[in-house]
Amino acid sequence: MPNHKSAEERVRRNERDNDKNRHYKKLMRDSVKSVLSAAGKKEAQELLKKTTSLLDKMVVKGILHKNSCANKKSALAKKVGAMA
Repeated sequence: MPNHKSAEERVRRNERDNDKNRHYKKLMRDSVKSVLSAAGKKEAQELLKKTTSLLDKMVVKGILHKNSCANKKSALAKKVGAMA
């Protein structure tokens, strides 16, 4: 249990931030899965645009590191490019 008012506020903020991060990471996982399980290459390319936009927003919000985002986008683009 926190002993100071600032510590109590920090606990509340940590919980709020944790919920927000969990929400965005779930969105990211779902979006990546939708790209990988797309029916055709055209559909995958459209979903890839939306997913890269989402990943970039997560970098701006501080949820993902920029290099981590770049690695994820690169790997996804590579897999979409290899689709038949």
